[in-house]
Amino acid sequence: WAGKPSEVDDLLGSVVRMGKEKGVPTPVIGTLYTTLLTRERLARSELSLPIYPLLEGQKILGTICNHRGQQLPEFATLVQKKADQYLRPEWYVCPMSSGMPSGGQVEVPPGVEMIWEVELGVIISKTCSQVPKEKAMEYVGGYCVVLDMTGKSLGFESMKHGLSWTRNKCQASFKPMGMFIKPSEISDPHALTLICKVNGKQVTRDTTSIMKFTIPEQIADASEMTPLKRGDILLTGAGSLGPLEIGDTVEGFIEGMDPRYTVKAKLVPAKASSL
Repeated sequence: WAGKPSEVDDLLGSVVRMGKEKGVPTPVIGTLYTTLLTRERLARSELSLPIYPLLEGQKILGTICNHRGQQLPEFATLVQKKADQYLRPEWYVCPMSSGMPSGGQVEVPPGVEMIWEVELGVIISKTCSQVPKEKAMEYVGGYCVVLDMTGKSLGFESMKHGLSWTRNKCQASFKPMGMFIKPSEISDPHALTLICKVNGKQVTRDTTSIMKFTIPEQIADASEMTPLKRGDILLTGAGSLGPLEIGDTVEGFIEGMDPRYTVKAKLVPAKASSL
């Protein structure tokens, strides 16, 4: 609904009158009234509700080499560009079916070596495209911590010839994600410390303060490339990475935040296909 407040009042009033005329039980009328009113308030940004990317989102967009001082791995890419050489964000895209809730199992295909990365996920609040950088934060509905699992031996061969990062990023279960974090709980998303642990041992402390492209710059660029939908996630990049083995448990979290926002997953062999 995008009409005037008086128009939505007329619409809701009509719903109630029609319900009474048709003998619809009062609880049903009340539920419908509440639903329509909630949708109206959401459309006008007067109400903030949790966003569930796995149910509402379509895709995950991840930035590559987005921390200052980074360089693409020599063993895996055709050109070893440094972060400071990029003029705009470089993206890979995964369907939301690559994601899973915290506490699940990352299913590793046979013979594939795995790499961990922990990243801040920016959750989009509403459909947008061609968003100017100055207004980009208006489209941030919240955040989450994401484990960006990568198949080191899955797809890097093609990347040596300048081809895409897709195959080693978008496998099912390769993007475990933590609980939704309201924007009000993070005062400055560019001043966070992200910690990753493997089997209980800390393996990295990264900071979002050295991102090459800020969150507004990422939203502006991504929304120019493709329309963004409510629940879509932008991964802001990882400062470091490391090896994993079957049986390892990985967890990522923001230092100082409630442990319920921690994301955790265990690596297991992929189940054999039933086909």
